[in-house]
Amino acid sequence: MILIKDVSYHVDGKSILKKVNLKLNKGKVYGILGPNGAGKTTLFKALLGAIKYEGKVINDDSNTLIGKLIEYPAFYPNLSCFENLKLHASYAQLDDYQDIDSLLKLVGIFNAKNKKFKSLSMGMKQRLGVAKALMGNPNILLLDEPTNGLDPMGIKEMRNLIEKEIRSKDRIVMISSHNLNEISHITDTLIFINNGKIILEIENEDNVYIIGKLKEISSEQQEEITLLKNDKNENIAILSKKKFEEMSQNKTILIEEIQYVDLEKLYIELMSLAVTEVKTI
Repeated sequence: MILIKDVSYHVDGKSILKKVNLKLNKGKVYGILGPNGAGKTTLFKALLGAIKYEGKVINDDSNTLIGKLIEYPAFYPNLSCFENLKLHASYAQLDDYQDIDSLLKLVGIFNAKNKKFKSLSMGMKQRLGVAKALMGNPNILLLDEPTNGLDPMGIKEMRNLIEKEIRSKDRIVMISSHNLNEISHITDTLIFINNGKIILEIENEDNVYIIGKLKEISSEQQEEITLLKNDKNENIAILSKKKFEEMSQNKTILIEEIQYVDLEKLYIELMSLAVTEVKTI
């Protein structure tokens, strides 16, 4: 488990991250959603310790290995796929360079193992970046736009790779993406971020979501839903349609001005509304 507590980051007086609070559990895949410049990549860099941030990142596992694909995959252009991964294994003091062929097969570029990096397509470069991130069997995996440059078949193959090979009960996986449809297929929890703030964290359990003004709720139920405040200090409830129907059957909950939205509409609403999640870790 990783606890991110009040993490902030500033550059030249500008806030890039603003008191980010998250609890990340092993066995789960988290989708990080937000526009360009929202703070997604910076959050990954904070987890890597690559930037000097304020706040705390607490990890309960002393034997942590982080695999990462952040921004553009960095490799030596005149070395082959195999040579680049072998060199990375040597630099990172990893012992699994003998498994490079298996990793290349896993990400679907084994037939290009002897091709120079500079001759690869963008999609193949992304796949090689994922193979590099998986070296050493990391228990934390950070993938920044892993489907960037992939054609529809490649995107489907990446989805299958994440579901069948990358997902693990002993691993935390965080994926940032602009592909809302794809992220909905592979993640357990959706985290929306904008202007350096976490706006919403919600379980990915339905295709339809409820947005409305919360007027009444029991104290017991309040712990089960995501509660936000808008700029008018009104309580805004966001939950899946499935969760709303379950809660409505047994207990008291009153939401007015209800909107039923899909993930794309939810994203647009959240990015356009001045809301902040009411949350304590």
